[in-house]
Amino acid sequence: MCLSSHSGRSGSACRFNRFPRVACAAILLFSGCARQATQSDATRMRLVSTAPNLTECVFAVGAGDLLVGRTDSCDYPAEAMSRIAVTGGFATPNLEPLLAARPTHVLETVLADPDLKRRLDALHIPIMHVPCARLDEVPCAIRQIGALTSHSNEANRVASKLCNGIDKARMEAASQTAHPRVLLLFGSDTPITAGRHTFVSELLELAGGVNIGSGSNTDYYHISLEWLLTQDPDIILCLFSIPANDPVTLFENQTGWSALSAVRLRRVYTVPDLDTVCRPGPRLLEGLAQLKQVLSLDSGRPKSN
Repeated sequence: MCLSSHSGRSGSACRFNRFPRVACAAILLFSGCARQATQSDATRMRLVSTAPNLTECVFAVGAGDLLVGRTDSCDYPAEAMSRIAVTGGFATPNLEPLLAARPTHVLETVLADPDLKRRLDALHIPIMHVPCARLDEVPCAIRQIGALTSHSNEANRVASKLCNGIDKARMEAASQTAHPRVLLLFGSDTPITAGRHTFVSELLELAGGVNIGSGSNTDYYHISLEWLLTQDPDIILCLFSIPANDPVTLFENQTGWSALSAVRLRRVYTVPDLDTVCRPGPRLLEGLAQLKQVLSLDSGRPKSN
């Protein structure tokens, strides 16, 4: 501190000399902040997601600002997708754009190329496996991502809400007396359905329906029209885009399909948001509500003898 009694200089001189010192202090303070910001940027977590449901989980726990790479199928939340670089397709990241994103962690639930892990290990980029393909895996995946990103409180809140909703739905489904037999259909030209262990099959059972394809352990498989005629499901649920949003018209004039009870009685449906029904992620309760609505609307329709 500059004091006139100690320096022997006039008060005005002391006031004049004080300014360079204040300026120096400000510069040092600013430079210190700049160094701190640079260090913070250098150590900041940078995530690349290789699956749309993992991207949703990251945002659900409040860590969306850490995402620097995503798949070309990631579309939720829509307003955030434009700022995140596309680094590949579902389970198929491309090495060049992935490395350009400078990730500190790569999140995966399944990788189509097993050799990718070896290449990323050599580059000291950790791959974090997050199981998230089944109904009961979703809350665990959310907690796992929350722990990784230091967002455990929000992750636990989201996971607990999902667990409570799943438990409640299981009790409701168990108390129902009628469980309609449903064909989960993923295309009309080449019919594909889902096996017992798929997320959408589990969600349908949770809603109170029965998946007629649950006799297979294969996740997704082709089915024949002959098999369909033998099964004759109560309901056909179309889980693919339908231009006119009137799924019944797809089958009324098709040979074989028109013989199905579900087509004759117009018990053919779709859902407003396919992603919430088919994507194992934090919006699963929304998907469950859509399936329940379909089954509820159908309960008033005439049934085959």
